[in-house]
Amino acid sequence: MNDREKRRNQRRTKAGKDYDTADLGNGMEQATVEAVMQAIGTLPRDLTWDEMAPNLIPVLPRRRPMPPAGGAPFRATLPPGVAVGFGIDIGPAFLVVGEDVVAGWPITPAELVARALANLELRLAPVRPRDLFRQHIDGVQVRFLQTGLGCASALTLLPQDLARVFGRASQVFIAPMRDLLVSLPPDVDRMFAAWLMDELASMDPNGLALDAFVLDGGVLRYERLPALDSHTSGWRP
Repeated sequence: MNDREKRRNQRRTKAGKDYDTADLGNGMEQATVEAVMQAIGTLPRDLTWDEMAPNLIPVLPRRRPMPPAGGAPFRATLPPGVAVGFGIDIGPAFLVVGEDVVAGWPITPAELVARALANLELRLAPVRPRDLFRQHIDGVQVRFLQTGLGCASALTLLPQDLARVFGRASQVFIAPMRDLLVSLPPDVDRMFAAWLMDELASMDPNGLALDAFVLDGGVLRYERLPALDSHTSGWRP
């Protein structure tokens, strides 16, 4: 285990995320199904605001829809233009916050969003540039961030913290998983970015459904990636 992985494990333990994980390769991992089910079984019967607020964070949209029995999730569109959901961190997974739950809490939607972003900023404060993992994929320099806290992808909602960790130089980001954020060169072939996004997101049952985040001139914007079809899904540069 290298220093980067040791720091990730220390952050996980400090955040109460000491659960079994499955190795996905390339230093990436995710919680086991058994760990998720065990955490769900420990939830209190009444999800009150006072109990849930400390563990509320924004979660980016996933590829696979949530079960319809769960009701409509509460969402808000946040800069740079992404429809964001919200989840209660229960350790190895996030409990989706539904519109009916929010309606029963003594707060406004704006207050919920503000609390979730504040929680996220506090949670990601220990993450540093030294936590990035560098690799070349088909000749493209790629930098990965997996925090061990389950929310690396949501760093795209905190532009100042994003620049603090990845630097202020122009670059393209993809967020394939809840706890995986990937930086690519600013001139990366967008078809390559779409292919890599699809490859990584498909490894995770909770893989995310996003395009690209482009940091250019200190401004973060959301950019549509080209669609992959049967001829391009196996695309390589």
